[in-house]
Amino acid sequence: MQLILHKDTVYEPVESQFYTGHQPVKIVKGEPALSWKGGKISIEEWNKILSFFKWSYDTTKSETQVRLLYHPEQNNWKAWAFPQERGTGMTAKEVDGEEKDKQREMFEGYIVNGTVHHHCSSTAFQSGTDKDNEQSQDGLHITIGKMDSAMYDIHGRVCRSDSMYDCVYKQWFEYPEEWDGVIPERYISHAVSDILVTPPDDQSFPDQWKDNLIEVKRPVATPYWRGNGNQMYNRYGATSHTKTTPVVGGFSQNNQKQEDLIPVEYTDAEKEDAAMQVMKEWVSTYGDELKTDAAQIPDLWDSILLHEYTKELSELVTEYGIEEIEFEQYADKLQEKILEKDLEEDNKTSGYDPYEAQVQAHYGGYGHYGV
Repeated sequence: MQLILHKDTVYEPVESQFYTGHQPVKIVKGEPALSWKGGKISIEEWNKILSFFKWSYDTTKSETQVRLLYHPEQNNWKAWAFPQERGTGMTAKEVDGEEKDKQREMFEGYIVNGTVHHHCSSTAFQSGTDKDNEQSQDGLHITIGKMDSAMYDIHGRVCRSDSMYDCVYKQWFEYPEEWDGVIPERYISHAVSDILVTPPDDQSFPDQWKDNLIEVKRPVATPYWRGNGNQMYNRYGATSHTKTTPVVGGFSQNNQKQEDLIPVEYTDAEKEDAAMQVMKEWVSTYGDELKTDAAQIPDLWDSILLHEYTKELSELVTEYGIEEIEFEQYADKLQEKILEKDLEEDNKTSGYDPYEAQVQAHYGGYGHYGV
């Protein structure tokens, strides 16, 4: 039956003794649901994922991800962390290529039927980037959060034909059979989710997953001053989001030629997700101490841009416990010494005679005895 939409009304085909064509469909408001009837993921397999996430978070403080593979004939699940970039911050990105294809061949008969990734120490939720990535991938998608806590956080959803549905964990994960006779059915999914956020005692996972975290040299944005010194630009202009490595003498600091640097562009969704997560963590960590909330973060813009240039000064103040008034006195004293040295250099190059200058000043510039 082919349904059609016309002027916000859904129609269905009709064929009767007197009519042929379409008639409106009687629609009842409700929430769509989708149930999984296939095999379930074992807790043993799931614990490999949690163990890998914990290790990767402690090691890199960056997101990582795992693919969920399903064998339709065997009703069996496998988890695998394919080659991906290491140290990416609040994003996860697989590295396509020969090695990834080779590892995919290990799972003959399996289809990709979901993903799992973590949000570091942030809470678990589906970000805009997550939704964009998952929308075209049917299956189970899970985010784990609060990797630095005693109990993790979890958010699950199911995608089918570009639509998202709530995840009912008991449909996707194994749990003790005796629960069905002891725990009310409506509470079983919650009990399963408690298992899914509990750090496992056995922190083991395939060694290959460690090797699959690949260090990718990405150009890093470094702003610089130009013009009258009152405006800061990146290397591609004030409005560019392109990131490059600072260039010294025609070569970048990592010995790449400037023309070899590839600009890295981020989508608006990626920038927004990263900003929201990092700002949230910053406010949570320092907001009370600095009496600052999210609305006041833009006031720190100049300080943020200058961070790379003031890092050594900040370390100096911290190391020696220098107070603000002392800091100002030292700076003034240094400036005086610089000016004295500059004046001395000017005198050397111009043949300046201090005694002659005093005489000239005293007699008005007409010589020792005037006219």
